[in-house]
Amino acid sequence: MTALTEAGLLAVWEAGLGKGPVRRALALATAGGADPASVADLSVGRREEFVLALRETCFGTVLPCAVDCPECAGELELELTVDDVRAGEPEQGTTVSADGFEVEFRPVTSRDLLAVPARAPDARRRLLGRCVVTATAHGETKTGDELPDTVLDALSGALAACDPQADLALELDCASCGHEWRAPFDITAYLWGEMDTYARRLLYDVHVLASGYGWSEREVLAVSPARRRFYLEQVTP
Repeated sequence: MTALTEAGLLAVWEAGLGKGPVRRALALATAGGADPASVADLSVGRREEFVLALRETCFGTVLPCAVDCPECAGELELELTVDDVRAGEPEQGTTVSADGFEVEFRPVTSRDLLAVPARAPDARRRLLGRCVVTATAHGETKTGDELPDTVLDALSGALAACDPQADLALELDCASCGHEWRAPFDITAYLWGEMDTYARRLLYDVHVLASGYGWSEREVLAVSPARRRFYLEQVTP
């Protein structure tokens, strides 16, 4: 994909500002090359691949991270690469069998997540039910609402296997206490934190230079970062 200009980055930041996690992820995925007309119907993992592509284009391949050990509370500093946070190949197959039920399913999409409030008491069942294409038991057709919990558990595992980028976790171990655990990694949240910091710093620079020289935002952004730093030094006490 084509690298974003600073003006383009600000536009993406503005599009995601004030949005919930899913709509923000959609905005970032679209900026990363996803078709805006169909991005909500991509699997969550495929959507995250576009977000990861955007991150690589904007900020490079290295992802500095810090995480607290859940056992000793010590801080671990990590330097990941984009390859470290790319999931492996998904398992093939879109059917699962459990307790006499045969279920054909599809991956979870952003449209599903938007349709089911995360805090709803039956959110898990409703979300999994939306992913059921067909379900049968002993020759009888069943709906997602009729699936027992054991079948839903099997379906949940199958969904994770067929779309591993959707729910990425990293294997970590603490150098201080030796504790090992799996830590979730959310590329959308990570990139948004970087983008928010960059955009706010950039807008502050625009404010300072506009106040000092009377330049418009477009004129400030047209100046290279190196020259911009020089001008900032002249007008900043």
